[in-house]
Amino acid sequence: MNRFFRVTLLFLCLCGKMCFSQTTLLSNTKYQLETGTYLSTSGITPFWLRSNQYGIVPLQAPILTFRGSAHKEYDSTKNENQQLKKFGYGYGFWGVANVGKQSALLLPEAYLKVRYGAFEFYGGRRRETMGLVDTTLSSGSYIWSGNALPMPKLQISIPNYTSIIGQGLISVKGAYVHGWFNNDRPITKHVKLHQKSFYTRIGKDSWKIRMYAGFNHNVQWGGESPFYSIDGKLPDGFKNYINAVTGKRGAITNSPQTSDFDANRVGNHLGTIDIGMDIQLNNTEVFLYRQNMYEDGSLFYLNNITDGMNGISIKFKNSQFIKKIVFEYLNTLSQGGNIFAFFDNAPPELRGADSYFNNAQFADGWTYKNNIIGTPFIQNSYLNLKAGDKLKDFFIENNRVKIFNISALGAFRKDLSFSFRSSFSTNYGTYSEPIDNLKKQLSTIFSLTKSNFYFKNTTLNLALSFDNGSLYKSSFGTSIRIIKHL
Repeated sequence: MNRFFRVTLLFLCLCGKMCFSQTTLLSNTKYQLETGTYLSTSGITPFWLRSNQYGIVPLQAPILTFRGSAHKEYDSTKNENQQLKKFGYGYGFWGVANVGKQSALLLPEAYLKVRYGAFEFYGGRRRETMGLVDTTLSSGSYIWSGNALPMPKLQISIPNYTSIIGQGLISVKGAYVHGWFNNDRPITKHVKLHQKSFYTRIGKDSWKIRMYAGFNHNVQWGGESPFYSIDGKLPDGFKNYINAVTGKRGAITNSPQTSDFDANRVGNHLGTIDIGMDIQLNNTEVFLYRQNMYEDGSLFYLNNITDGMNGISIKFKNSQFIKKIVFEYLNTLSQGGNIFAFFDNAPPELRGADSYFNNAQFADGWTYKNNIIGTPFIQNSYLNLKAGDKLKDFFIENNRVKIFNISALGAFRKDLSFSFRSSFSTNYGTYSEPIDNLKKQLSTIFSLTKSNFYFKNTTLNLALSFDNGSLYKSSFGTSIRIIKHL
């Protein structure tokens, strides 16, 4: 192990010297080099070593990984009026090379962003999450958790809460997106993404209590599918794009690709409606949040109101040990019931069987590069190792789950921090393919981070993780990573 560290540190230092000269050409650009390994007793990388890692950690171990990144953020200097410059630009690049049982070259980030005032435009791949959630310790936002490789997008947004009334009394943020799914999906091809979000905050920065509410709307549309299509083609073109954006019912157009199935809505619509509240106490910050998921209209009739992500994040301002702790409960059992009546004037109680992340036309599911885009606790056939081969017309094998999660972040001393996460899930399969003998699963990870490891601006990260239960193979794994900041 000592030899591994010495060789790795030498590699990082040599690369650092090579890259240092580049900083004079690209001012304010931050570079990072990283190398490490993932090991496992079972040959399967434990759940929390690979989940919500933007698709860069493979399912099978062992693996050696080499990573390099370059990021330029917006100019943060202020003018004589103590205001930021209206115009700014930035960019990001992050490359990953994995060598082992699942060798791969990946490009999780490659984007250019431009800011003008409160607005931002970016194009490319970029790490993101979506929804009201604690972004540092959450088990994963329901709809967009960072579990899959980032999707290429064009996005215009107000990325930060911006006051529109009363100098901060009411602030808003939001985004409008066009994106592309991968063309090597196992079933559908040339599928596009429409995405938008809008969130409101009530309360000024100085207030002790502030309220949040908002929604996100995501649509898979267009492309090709062997299911419920005309000659394998799904509705496409500008008129159908408008129908996907608006979610208009009965959106029959002159498109030759429009089938009777699309008389309901064009595309697969899904997302969450979120509420939240933060409370500022003397030495503690508390953030409460709730995500209500919707598909197929069940939430409109409150049929699936019991489903959702519930969380509480507690930040201790003056603590020298535990800095933050998060508790979460995710429930997806209801889905509006096990019946979906597909006819006009169907009674509300029959608007169920949402089958989260599944869709009859887009039978690959809510996935990108074979990874679930949303919460990693909903599993597809690519990851669910013990549910058997029940793919048939659908890709998601387990979307009826209950999860309890606890996460913590702290420090032993200034240069030695730690994080901890443990989740317990009960897994029911789907309504159409229930899992026999409910499968229960415990997944845990403990991570240590040592800054200035041997050299200045060099970080060592050690993570220990294990899975125990009936859903995945029992496994103990570790990752050892060394990061050089340039």
